[in-house]
Amino acid sequence: MRIIRLTPSGRGAVASFLLCGEAVEEIFLPHWHGRKPNENPCWGRLQLSESGLCEEAVVHRTNEGIEIHTHGGEQVASAIESLFQKHGAVSKTWQEHFASGTSQRDLALRQLPFALTERTAQILLDQYNGALFEGEASATDLGKHLVEPFRVVLAGASNAGKSSLLNAILGFQRSLVHSVPGTTRDVVSGHTALDGFPVMFLDTAGFRETDSELEQQGIDRSRRSLTDADLVLWVIDSTVKKPESPECPTGSNVIVCYNKIDLVETPVIAPEHRSSAVTVSALTSSGIEALLNAVLRRLVPHPPKPGAAVQLSSRNTE
Repeated sequence: MRIIRLTPSGRGAVASFLLCGEAVEEIFLPHWHGRKPNENPCWGRLQLSESGLCEEAVVHRTNEGIEIHTHGGEQVASAIESLFQKHGAVSKTWQEHFASGTSQRDLALRQLPFALTERTAQILLDQYNGALFEGEASATDLGKHLVEPFRVVLAGASNAGKSSLLNAILGFQRSLVHSVPGTTRDVVSGHTALDGFPVMFLDTAGFRETDSELEQQGIDRSRRSLTDADLVLWVIDSTVKKPESPECPTGSNVIVCYNKIDLVETPVIAPEHRSSAVTVSALTSSGIEALLNAVLRRLVPHPPKPGAAVQLSSRNTE
């Protein structure tokens, strides 16, 4: 038999436990003053000592055992653990209890505390409650990003406005902005959520020929960041008739973004980009919403409906 603390140690509003193993009810019921636990939560008193000391609690029966929810003081929580340890229960944390499981339900439970948004937490709860066993799993890569954000890299030539664009996307000044090319020397990240899905945007040093060793190190880091990107926003200055090298990359994970449209009557867009490029102004925020919608469609082309099955990735729990 095991007594598993489901909430962190220390003072809190609520302390929760799972009592599981053989003969759980035979051990639990003599100390319980209330309705016999079933799938519906019920209120009662848990007797913690032979002297009659009791603690109010809410309990219910699950497939694994009996869950106990009571006041979150450490003294009460320790007394509950000691009570069942006297009956041979081994005390474990929830991490220890679920660490060895490899089922989707185990993975969902291990990842749940690390969900970055309410929406991804709900998806994990759906999997914990058996969604994957009730339907065919979604074929997207969403399962990899329920506790890790999507990585969207802003890249392109120097002075294309990548830092200003990052600030416009996030809604605050995260990156230093200056008209002098080469201001950004390192990868700068900012976190947000798009329609409830976590996304990390990364501003990178602009690509150009330079004699500065420090700037070159930043450019090298920019190149490396592209290999880890889930999506690349290739930012081009729409006021420049012939953009500087390097050449715009191609692929399904690239969105071409023409910036600074507030400075020209008609943006200079290359013929190969006219059907798919997004035009924005980081200064006025024009086109930002359309850009973020395009990013979301590319990252999560088929958002799962409530209760849908999503294949989880174990890489985030190892």
